[in-house]
Amino acid sequence: MTPITLTLPGTIRIKKNSKRVFGMGGFKRILPSKAYLKWEAQARESIWQAAIVPPLDGPIWVEAHCYYKGNRPDLSGAMESIGDCLQGLIWSDDAQIESWDGSRMHHDLKNPRTEIIVRPMPS
Repeated sequence: MTPITLTLPGTIRIKKNSKRVFGMGGFKRILPSKAYLKWEAQARESIWQAAIVPPLDGPIWVEAHCYYKGNRPDLSGAMESIGDCLQGLIWSDDAQIESWDGSRMHHDLKNPRTEIIVRPMPS
């Protein structure tokens, strides 16, 4: 199978940082930050436009190069954000990801983006 290559626009946002507490009556819920939700919606829209269907099944290898503007996000948080964002679109479940080998953070003031390569794991 040919690798799937994707480019998600903008600086990646980390899902676990800057969470919001939302109260409804006596119940409280933790929600991702507005910045993460905006990044996720923009990323998912760019994937829909690429029309990659159906989501992959089986073990996969993902390599992500995150080109960020501003403060450096942490790589493990970036991988979590990517895994959750692309679940159901590129892969069925982020538990399928067996390797993030080659993933890196890069500083780029002019063109922040996230470039992703997805391959099935060799048998």
